[in-house]
Amino acid sequence: MTEETLLVLGCTALTPWARDQLRRLCEQARRRGLALAGADAPGNLRTATPGELARFDTVLPLDVHDPAACRAWAAGRPAVSAVVTIRELSVLPAAVIARELGIAGNDPEAVRRVRNKDLCRERLRAAGFAQPRTALCADRADAERFLRANPPGPWIVKPRDGLAGIGVSRIDAIGQLPEAMRKFGSPPAAMGALPASAGFLVETFVEGAEYSAEGVLVGGVPRVLALTRKGTGEGFVETSQRVPAGLDAATAGEAADAVARALTAVGVTRGIFHVEFWVTPDGVVLGELHDRGGGDYIHALVEHTRPGLELYGTLVDDLLGRAPAPVPDASGAARAEFPLAPPGRLRAVHGWDEVRRHPAVLAAHLQVAPGDVVGPARDSYSRPAVFVAAAPDGEALDALVAGLAARIIFDTEPGGTAV
Repeated sequence: MTEETLLVLGCTALTPWARDQLRRLCEQARRRGLALAGADAPGNLRTATPGELARFDTVLPLDVHDPAACRAWAAGRPAVSAVVTIRELSVLPAAVIARELGIAGNDPEAVRRVRNKDLCRERLRAAGFAQPRTALCADRADAERFLRANPPGPWIVKPRDGLAGIGVSRIDAIGQLPEAMRKFGSPPAAMGALPASAGFLVETFVEGAEYSAEGVLVGGVPRVLALTRKGTGEGFVETSQRVPAGLDAATAGEAADAVARALTAVGVTRGIFHVEFWVTPDGVVLGELHDRGGGDYIHALVEHTRPGLELYGTLVDDLLGRAPAPVPDASGAARAEFPLAPPGRLRAVHGWDEVRRHPAVLAAHLQVAPGDVVGPARDSYSRPAVFVAAAPDGEALDALVAGLAARIIFDTEPGGTAV
């Protein structure tokens, strides 16, 4: 019998949570007897660690963010049984490869619809979902017309197809628009150059607590596995993720139902999903849909609170037409916390080792060192640290995390310019 091969688009990672995603994905695929092929840009492969590349039987250089390059590669009919990715920018290329090879995957048009947030909102609005008013703008004049036609604010200004909170601003007055637009051209250095976006979006602001739904599609049917409560800081930077979300049963049911119907409405049929939503006085309002898993260790929170669940293994089983294992019952609570540092040159970090060694801490990564210049956190790539903790229930977990976070002290002094 010929061995089946899983292709992983984007086999290297920039963040600790993405490295953990790749580790779990590869381990769960191996337990299913699959060969592993990894693909990434040549520059990423050159800087990858030997351990990262050793997970794969074969590694190939490929522009995994370019649908045309991926389609051309797939036209050579490589022996690939399924294709997956954890990267936002590789979701469309993965769908294109699957279509070219005639294997299971999402319709590329559905992926484009999800990626371009205005198109996604249009489809959801047509399907009867409440959505913020949105305009696709080519320039400042377009945006100002929308702002004047939709008073009194606040409004959200963001890239049409952005990711990781990059370039997202809340503005309360038309005069703040130029500064919001300047953020579009300043992605984190670690991201490299991002693809040019055809316009940007301006939306009316939705008042409400922010949450997200995590899950996987099996046989074309969305299965919501967890609801996540997120904490945010200035500029919409996410500072925590917590499962369970703490919603009452009726609201949780409404949210899970809305998410499942929304994914079906936009045409997503495969993959792990991460769907953001608000809980407002008028009910659940859907935010951005993503046909890939959430970042920020959300995958680890989901697996920890569904003991025995293999999230990526379930995805692979579905892509290969295998019967998935039953979903374990939910149990316990887990939270990812992102402590922030006061801007300045870092002299020392106190209390970190104590937190890292705590028995309830599942993972911990300090991403700055003495001598670094720490700036304000602007997006998911500029937060200085993260730890993940677990407890029997949400109330105990929140108390635990608050106590651990209080032990961490970033000692900074004024001076320097953050990169």
